[in-house]
Amino acid sequence: MRKFRNLWWLALGLAACAIPFNYPLDLLPYLEVEGTFQVNQGGISPNPKTLGPVQVTYTPDSRITLSGATLELKVCFTSETPGATFSGDLNYAAYLGGGAGNLFDPGNLVAQGSGNASGLNNGPVCVEKQASLSPAQLQAVQSGVFYVAARISGTAQSSQEATIRYRVEVFRLHLSGTAGR
Repeated sequence: MRKFRNLWWLALGLAACAIPFNYPLDLLPYLEVEGTFQVNQGGISPNPKTLGPVQVTYTPDSRITLSGATLELKVCFTSETPGATFSGDLNYAAYLGGGAGNLFDPGNLVAQGSGNASGLNNGPVCVEKQASLSPAQLQAVQSGVFYVAARISGTAQSSQEATIRYRVEVFRLHLSGTAGR
């Protein structure tokens, strides 16, 4: 009888516990993942090139409490203009926030990375970054409605009018928290 009572208390305790979880949320289906922009002796056109904002919605589960999230991104740039030579840098900045109107405010910047444009002379230039969301960004994700966007900018120049293709290969949130009853 005593073993049964201990088992019952253990089951009751486990039922009341919160279970930790980690969940990847792929945001690529929401974004413009591929496109082009121009680079010449005067620089990038347009500078910055804005991608988004786009709204991400889901139905939050009241049993889930988020305690943290990181954004992982990877974007690659390639030249579509044979013989062009490049200098300067290419920047990719990712934003996340609770509203579209102020999404490009500095407080909504999640991650930013840059690559040396001269690498385009030899092949792709890729930018990879991972960064944690702020408490306000985490709250926006927890609400079930948030916005994401990106900007391409930089000081890149080309010896001639050139077309640069960008391709976003990874744009993923890694959510962590607890699931309770």
